[in-house]
Amino acid sequence: MKDLQEIRKEIDSIDRQIVDLYEKRMDLATQVADYKISTGKQVFDAEREIAKLNAVAQMAHSDFTSHGARELFEHIMSMSRKKQYQLLTEYGKFAPTGFVEIRELDFSHAAAAYIETSAAAAQKYFAGSARQYDTAAQEKSSAAPIRKDGADSDRQDTRTKGCGLLLCESWREACEVLKKGEVNYLFLPVQDPASGYVSANYNLIAEYGFYILEEYWMSPEPQDCYVLISKDKLSLSGADKISICFEAPDTCGSLYHLMSHLTYNNLNMNRIESIVISREPLDYRFFMNISGNLNDSPIKNAILGLRDEARNFKILGNYR
Repeated sequence: MKDLQEIRKEIDSIDRQIVDLYEKRMDLATQVADYKISTGKQVFDAEREIAKLNAVAQMAHSDFTSHGARELFEHIMSMSRKKQYQLLTEYGKFAPTGFVEIRELDFSHAAAAYIETSAAAAQKYFAGSARQYDTAAQEKSSAAPIRKDGADSDRQDTRTKGCGLLLCESWREACEVLKKGEVNYLFLPVQDPASGYVSANYNLIAEYGFYILEEYWMSPEPQDCYVLISKDKLSLSGADKISICFEAPDTCGSLYHLMSHLTYNNLNMNRIESIVISREPLDYRFFMNISGNLNDSPIKNAILGLRDEARNFKILGNYR
């Protein structure tokens, strides 16, 4: 039997070879990226990767090492793609997100929908926001009534200094009035009061194609967090939070590989929830909050990867 120290020396020697070969492989990945950038070819080629994984698995000599080789090369190819996404960003090949950055929101001549559980927060938020506008504009805005007719005639209408407020019974109803253009904004609680989850509410934002503009806290407690929502793809200056969603199948490692785009780029995820969107086959929509701004290079790298590899990836907002 070999001495332990002797075995470890052999392992160290092999590890140095592995690192050397890994760096050579990544250099070739850079050349692949240069080719794809010049030709417009996509980074992620699922068929090529599946074929490659099957091939390396067959090179191994036992079931255990075959499984290990497949997992090892999944990581190697994943890191190769991330290097390519990084180079695409550096070469300015990042597809614009479409968000327009603005300094402040204008609530004059505007209206916002809210629900009963966000009433006190809405009054405080809009009263505070209105201070930036002149008195004449505020009076003109406050004097203009919100249209209420037909099925909407039973909604309660109240006023703050800079924005009309329209009471709705549910998140769904509030989304409908924004969709119809009856209001400019939604001001709603993040959490569902009954369950404490946000996924069902965020799912409505994704479903309607709306965007989060700002987060507002009445207290440090999670149930006292509210969001301002709009149809417009806007981002306030200084935005440092991003909400995203995407879909993934119920297969081993699907979420793990997608989340690697965050860890590889040293991004901080501070919330994750999911909702079932299909049962046959079983599919999920995941909602994540991450720290950062859409103009940050690590964020751009991660978005490139998620756009390429996840299904129905969406940015729900870049806000503060």
